Amino acid sequence: MITPDFKNKKDVEKFLDGPGDAWFTPMVEEYMILIRAGELDGDSFDVEELNGWIEHELSSLQEGYEEWYNGDR
Repeated sequence: MITPDFKNKKDVEKFLDGPGDAWFTPMVEEYMILIRAGELDGDSFDVEELNGWIEHELSSLQEGYEEWYNGDR
């Protein structure tokens, strides 16, 4: 799995207009919804924040999977 590393807003728009990715598209869409709703700091698009958001979401998924896999359900 290759994690997207966006350079600018145009990269993000191109990604969202593309065929989609089962893992990353929902993460990017959620970030964009939160930005539009003003629920994130600064309420404007920040590509570095988005890249960090994706890394955080992946980390959360990994932790949840490891807990499940190890029987900590």
